[in-house]
Amino acid sequence: MSLPDLLQWAASGRKTGTLSLKNGPLHKKIYFQDGAIIGSSSNDAREYLGQFMLSEGIITEQQLKDAFDLQAQTKVMLGRILVKKGLVSEGKVGEILRLKAEETIYSLFLWTDSDFQFLENELPPGDQVLISIRVEDVLMEGLRRYDTSKTIRQSLPHNGVVLKRSAKPLPPEIASKTFPKRIYDMVDSRRTLADIILEAHASEYIVCQVLYVMVQKGYVEVGKGAAPVAVRTPADTPQALMEAAKELIKSGDSEGALVVLEKARRTAGKNPEMNALIQVAEEHFIDKAYRHYLPPKKIPVLKKPLESLMSQDLSPEEGFLVSRVNGSWDLRSIISISPLREVDALRAFKKLRERGIIDLVDVQSRNA
Repeated sequence: MSLPDLLQWAASGRKTGTLSLKNGPLHKKIYFQDGAIIGSSSNDAREYLGQFMLSEGIITEQQLKDAFDLQAQTKVMLGRILVKKGLVSEGKVGEILRLKAEETIYSLFLWTDSDFQFLENELPPGDQVLISIRVEDVLMEGLRRYDTSKTIRQSLPHNGVVLKRSAKPLPPEIASKTFPKRIYDMVDSRRTLADIILEAHASEYIVCQVLYVMVQKGYVEVGKGAAPVAVRTPADTPQALMEAAKELIKSGDSEGALVVLEKARRTAGKNPEMNALIQVAEEHFIDKAYRHYLPPKKIPVLKKPLESLMSQDLSPEEGFLVSRVNGSWDLRSIISISPLREVDALRAFKKLRERGIIDLVDVQSRNA
């Protein structure tokens, strides 16, 4: 079934329950009551409340980090902490939560496939802010975004393209808007589209939509950037790669297993066994990383000046994390405010340490 068919089925049948959808490591849920959408949830870090607050410019990364520290002590919901600290009003939190719920749902229209199930009468946790959206309205916006994304990709074919400003100045009607102006300021002839998406703390679609308009109007130009090319040998069948990954997990090399499984996923299509194997490998890697080479309370420090790292071949993920290394935030704090999945942030930090770009120190030694 297609996503529009699923949504229409739930609406016409006046269903109450949870539509659960999985695509690789991503897991999203849409909650229904009597056929209307009342909420959604996602394990995509870019769709967390804190990331929406950052993308809207409501709070800073330091304020989000401080709020997470307080949340770890009190177990109070993030939105309530931000309100209590006077950083945002309750009304604004509700507005952002609704936006967050809608964006999670609309993002599903860009998925090419997923595994799904409907859990009858299962409703969201009692502490979740509920919304009310008609399925008909979701379908109209979701399908519009699907068509728009195909048009956008004609000008921005992949996230590896480098963007640069043209000689044509940004007009006042765009420069006066906070989010578009912030995106424009990130265009510097060096950052790739992937870099800008991470830096913006916003969804890929929203950032690409803003930049597409700027490209079409001539304020931004698309430079050169190589798209990643997957090379496949005859032995690289999904089944053979999965068997190799299982052996790597058994031997304790969970990161090696993830590399192999990523290669397999590009050609396997829907494969529940592979998705389960990826989850196992990710859990093993996160546990091993924190216990052995990336203790969460250690503070990362740069071994080279930040300016000299611009010539380094850093991935967008590595570049984002390096720019947040300030000598006072520990690993856990940087990961918590980043739009990256925990496993992806840890893998990037591991590479940075192996390449001699960062070192890890104790809080005491840093203060000495």
